[in-house]
Amino acid sequence: MKKKKVYRLKKSVKIFILIFILAICLLIFGIKKLNDYMYTQTYEYKFAQLGYSSENIKLFISKLNDSELNELLAMEFNEFIPEFVNCKYFMYKNLNGYLSQVITQEDDFFKYHGTEGYDYDNIVALTNVGSIFKYYENTKPTDMNKDYAILVNKFYYLSSTYVPEDLVSIGWDYRLGGPKDYKYARKEVVEAFINMWNDAKMEGIYLLVDSAYREYEKQDSVYREYENKHGTKYADSIAARPGFSEHQTGLSLDIYSKECVSASTFKDTKTYAWLIANAHKYGFILRYPKGKEKITGYNYESWHYRYLGVDLATKVYEEGITYDEYYAFYLDK
Repeated sequence: MKKKKVYRLKKSVKIFILIFILAICLLIFGIKKLNDYMYTQTYEYKFAQLGYSSENIKLFISKLNDSELNELLAMEFNEFIPEFVNCKYFMYKNLNGYLSQVITQEDDFFKYHGTEGYDYDNIVALTNVGSIFKYYENTKPTDMNKDYAILVNKFYYLSSTYVPEDLVSIGWDYRLGGPKDYKYARKEVVEAFINMWNDAKMEGIYLLVDSAYREYEKQDSVYREYENKHGTKYADSIAARPGFSEHQTGLSLDIYSKECVSASTFKDTKTYAWLIANAHKYGFILRYPKGKEKITGYNYESWHYRYLGVDLATKVYEEGITYDEYYAFYLDK
């Protein structure tokens, strides 16, 4: 019986196969090492090394750009940062301002009480509008290029010589006072108010303008009168200093009605309720809402309405925030 012929690989073939296997192993090992190295270059890895959770990292990547992410990587771990980044109106440029309003373990161990108990959205709002600083400090001229969207408050001011070029008289039928008690506002504001007046009248509501454009000198007189009678603190809560008043823009109206011309009770009238529901449709917003005193810098004024134009007023109304907040987040670029 013949033996089966056994085929043996040549030595050179064996060496080739061995080298091929080794090459495959090295390639697999190299790819793994490369992947490991590449992973160490990702934001996920780098932020994890700082101590942030996977949820924190996803949040950072979804809301911050590369420049901001890299700046954040250069900082030490801070448990408050994710809390602020998660806020709707978070602005990276204001991060240090937000952090200045909370106490970290490093700042004072004995006062540290964790991340609970803070109103992060409120801190973000106050910081964005500059209200973590004293009023009338760090002031700057408003951007006149924004026209109807200009912001005038306790941080943005108008020149003492500024007078709108298109002021027109508000008709006697639409204002409080006698026939010679003239009141003025910018032309588009008056036209928008008359449209609103006509529609309100159809529903049995009669709007009346008590105060409109007020020149710099007049505002100075109003403010000084409050200050002389009640002191600076009270004056600042109820009136603007000259140059810092919205009335100088010609875009603001103090609105009451025939049923009520009292500042203390106007908020309880059907006219006020109508204005809150409809003013934005004509380009006006309630400028100083209740509960927003620290943001606007003024006491609640149910009668003070600011003209922005229909599109912008509607956006602010739908956001449900003050114009100071809206301007800081959407317009102050």
